[in-house]
Amino acid sequence: MKILKQPEWTNESFKDLQLEDVDFGGMTFDECEFIDCAFIKCNFRNASFGNCTFNNCNLSNLPLTQTKVGEVIFCKCKLVGLDFSVCKKLLFSIKLDTCILQMCNFSRMKMDEFSFTGSEFKDCDFYEADLSGSDFSRCDLKGSLFENCDLKEADFRHATNYLIDPAKNKVRKGKYSMPEVLSFLAPLELDID
Repeated sequence: MKILKQPEWTNESFKDLQLEDVDFGGMTFDECEFIDCAFIKCNFRNASFGNCTFNNCNLSNLPLTQTKVGEVIFCKCKLVGLDFSVCKKLLFSIKLDTCILQMCNFSRMKMDEFSFTGSEFKDCDFYEADLSGSDFSRCDLKGSLFENCDLKEADFRHATNYLIDPAKNKVRKGKYSMPEVLSFLAPLELDID
């Protein structure tokens, strides 16, 4: 298989790969594009992705310990069970556009001014994450946890199914829309007609 024949790739395009239990540990990809690929239970530990794009890809249950993820764009991708909190923190940067994320962990990550527009986050964890100025517009955040987060100036307009306790998160100058912003009252257990 072409992708496994060398440890470093630059400016390459990979299409229609269907891989399971493949070891990418230690491999480097710079300015590469992955289109219509599936990476199921593959090992991404210590791999490096810089200025890469994943279009319509399935990335499920991938170990990301010490993985470098810098300026990576995920478009229309499915990301399941990924723990981004164990990636290398230096220069970590992702952009999500219309992706589906399920049970992903972003705890304690610095993701200020990131773009997640139109994505669906199911049961994702943002505990103590810095999301100031980030764009969650048009996102579905069902079951996702926001606790002790910096959400200052974050954009949640037209986002749905979020539960954000303003007493446990920094929300100053955030952008929200009705009626979803009423979820701020949920922790008070009020009976509202």
